Amino acid sequence: MRKSKSLGVIVAMTGCLLLSPSTGWAAEAMDSDIQTIIEGTSTNWDSHLIGKSLYSPYAVVATQLGAQATWNAKKNVLTLTKGSTTFTLHEESASATTTSPAHHTLQLVGDNVLVPVRAVFEAFDYKVVYTPATRSVNIQSASTETSNPNPSVTSDTYRSVSILTDLDPSTATGLRIEGVIANEDNQVFTVEMGSKKLYRIAADTGQIDTLTELPRSGTGMALDAEGNLYIASGGEEGLIYRINEEDLSSAAFDSSKVETYASGVPGANGLAFDRSGNLYVSGGANGAIYKVSSNGQVSTYASGILPTREEQKIVVNGIAFGTDGQLYVSNTSSGEVNRFAINNDGSLGERQLVAQSPLLYGADGLNFGPDGAIYVAANERNAIVRVSLNGQVSDIASNNNNGPLEFPASLHFVGNTLYISNFDQPRGANNPNDLGIGASIATIDFSQ
Repeated sequence: MRKSKSLGVIVAMTGCLLLSPSTGWAAEAMDSDIQTIIEGTSTNWDSHLIGKSLYSPYAVVATQLGAQATWNAKKNVLTLTKGSTTFTLHEESASATTTSPAHHTLQLVGDNVLVPVRAVFEAFDYKVVYTPATRSVNIQSASTETSNPNPSVTSDTYRSVSILTDLDPSTATGLRIEGVIANEDNQVFTVEMGSKKLYRIAADTGQIDTLTELPRSGTGMALDAEGNLYIASGGEEGLIYRINEEDLSSAAFDSSKVETYASGVPGANGLAFDRSGNLYVSGGANGAIYKVSSNGQVSTYASGILPTREEQKIVVNGIAFGTDGQLYVSNTSSGEVNRFAINNDGSLGERQLVAQSPLLYGADGLNFGPDGAIYVAANERNAIVRVSLNGQVSDIASNNNNGPLEFPASLHFVGNTLYISNFDQPRGANNPNDLGIGASIATIDFSQ
């Protein structure tokens, strides 16, 4: 897919702001702090709210557009030229030599000449899209929009999402699944949180078998080197369940075969094994990360990660070990991926920010793909996001509340296949959730 020149100007909106035309010179310029995603990359440039319009310094806009700017200080007239398009703004009106002239004003604030963001970008054939749920703005060129099957996705690596199985074909709401794991035997496992049923799903046919009922509801899942299954069950006490590998391939079994592997892990959610067989557990909103040794001994470490949004306080969620031996952790509240070095005693070492972006708002489960990049379920955006180890962030799939991604929670790769659990909560882009497929397992094929 062809990619256009990256832009570096922030566009911001609040509430129902529509980037509407300016209505006069008396309006006060207010700084804006909302980020913008430009062709799949987060940017942070100076922008101002004037009345109901968003403005940025003309020099920044012109530079990032690759347009030539001519400023006439005596007449307060600005002309932007790129290719065959010329866009002229002055203090009373604006016109463009295009088939659809716009009418806006530029604004003088101190020594700054500010231009209306929407008018300029649309004059040069760019589209501005605001997503209220994540307080983020996407700017993309017409060529990207035409080539991309989903206009809200600004990435040249868009992937098709398929539904492996729907847990309840008769309704689009009602069930909840968070964790998902798959093994090399083409078996996929998940837990329905309300009924506490553990399901085994055939990866080739989507056939669902009920294996057992857990003593308590389950969330995050992991397999150890021998193929035994571990399931997190949070709450104030916090438990980790263990199911032997041979039972996973058998017929339905009694819940007495579900062992309590560890307790004392409050908020237990994401699970990941290190190379030595220690199990690391994320504590969700409490910010703790636990280490459960092979003999079941629990150690508790403070991550030091704090929430940034009052409405979302989960700060340690999905976790996975990279090939570098470091522990990678998603921060659902701030839209981050962090990594921790692990000390010789298994405790957390230095924390390093890998990436932070509005694309990662609702960052939930994460897993490493066959290309070595981190893949993150951004549940609030109904999106799967790719994060390179040097911090580049881009969508690979995203949709509205009509599926196939519906509040994706957990991710797991087996070879080139990514398995995704659709938690289907009515939040963010998935609100309301009475449309689409509902609780289900989705897949993305990376072999193509």
